[in-house]
Amino acid sequence: MDNDDLLAAPDSVRNNPEEVAKYEARKKALKHAQDKRAEARKHKQEPSVEDLLADIIRVATDPTTNPWHEYQSISRQRYRLYGWYPESYLDCFGTWTRALEVAGLREETGTRLVRAGRSQANKNEHIARYVERYVTPYAMRRGKTIGDGYMLLSISDTHATFLDPFTWHAFLCAIQDLRPDGVLLNGDILEGSEISRHAKIPGWTLPLQLELDFAKSMVHQIRAVGHEGDLFVGGGNHGIDRLASYLSQVAPALANLKSLRIDRLLGLDEYDVQLLQGGTIMSPEGTEDDRPGAMFFDFYRVHHGTFLGATPAAQELRAAGYSGQSGHVHRAQVFYGTTERDAGMSWMCTPSACTERAARSYIKSTTTGWQKGFGFAFLFPERRVHQYPVTTDGDCCFIEGYAYRRPPDLPDPPVDRLWLPDLPLPKAQTCRGSSKLLKPSRNSAKNSGRSSAKVSEGKSSRRQKNKRSTKTSKRR
Repeated sequence: MDNDDLLAAPDSVRNNPEEVAKYEARKKALKHAQDKRAEARKHKQEPSVEDLLADIIRVATDPTTNPWHEYQSISRQRYRLYGWYPESYLDCFGTWTRALEVAGLREETGTRLVRAGRSQANKNEHIARYVERYVTPYAMRRGKTIGDGYMLLSISDTHATFLDPFTWHAFLCAIQDLRPDGVLLNGDILEGSEISRHAKIPGWTLPLQLELDFAKSMVHQIRAVGHEGDLFVGGGNHGIDRLASYLSQVAPALANLKSLRIDRLLGLDEYDVQLLQGGTIMSPEGTEDDRPGAMFFDFYRVHHGTFLGATPAAQELRAAGYSGQSGHVHRAQVFYGTTERDAGMSWMCTPSACTERAARSYIKSTTTGWQKGFGFAFLFPERRVHQYPVTTDGDCCFIEGYAYRRPPDLPDPPVDRLWLPDLPLPKAQTCRGSSKLLKPSRNSAKNSGRSSAKVSEGKSSRRQKNKRSTKTSKRR
């Protein structure tokens, strides 16, 4: 034998008698197989199914020609080289995989389906255990009473580091001045680019840990400015239910995470956060089949949003049959009922709280058509709602007697880093009267970057004049 037939094998192989013997045996087996196939074609001897199966098993278990004979592993190419019958005879099985199944070298289709079903069931059980341990304890607590009324400030569609700095600044100022009963982050707080099914755009995909740290900073700042009431986080199409299932599985995006527990990553326990997750895999027990979101006091529905188009608020109200609010569309809108059934109802679409930079990867028109801002809602015990979106376009906004303007030193940070902790918090103000009475604070004008609209001064002066006139009439 000419050892050059071993091609580029190293000298340790070419000069090894054992390796040379193996090569000779494979070469001999290959020549024998070629002769057998030629003989079968010449005599047109069509083998039986049993003959074909026996030949497949022979090639799969032959230690001379198959280095993986212990595992009975065989490819179609290997049989094409060492099989004794022409490949065309295998067409009786339909496919090569089916031939291996009949030969007992592969699992039957039914067995594979059973195993695949069990695999999916195991994944679902894994997710269910994860949700039960780290999500369900933070579901919205029921049994709350409305009392004299319930004030709710909401913000949605912040999209992680794409958050608009002034919108967030004004939102924190409103929390300080109005002292709401509840604060709601209504979906799409995360961007979710690393765990999205969409294409990962180079230079535009945020690390998952950065997004989670940013979201945790948001709930921290809400508590830091003095909010002691309810703090809710709702689900969205970019959101927490997708994250929960992703965190419970293995994926490359999880490699840099500090923890795989969603309660720790988002500070649910640390900042007393409640989740509004009806109708998702993160729903509290007994609400898995509910509609998305949550119901406040049995007459006000909150969810991230299910309709698009020109009039999403109208569609949401008609579909829900209750007053409520949603985000998702990144546009401010309020729709009031127009029939006898819903004349006392309204639906609010809150504007987005992110900058237009979040749309550069998929909106190519000259404008996004979005508005920036947040939402205000006051729920009365008479099952009535007073609500409207608060827009922050133009770096100014007005809410319940307070006018806020962008501070001159407020930065416009890049989206590729955790910038929120570096943003200065608004200075604390003392709000006169009860927040339920919505009396604006005259002291808030002292704060840099915001001025209080003194709408109550005229009213108080008129009240004093009325009192004086009443006393004069009594004397007369």
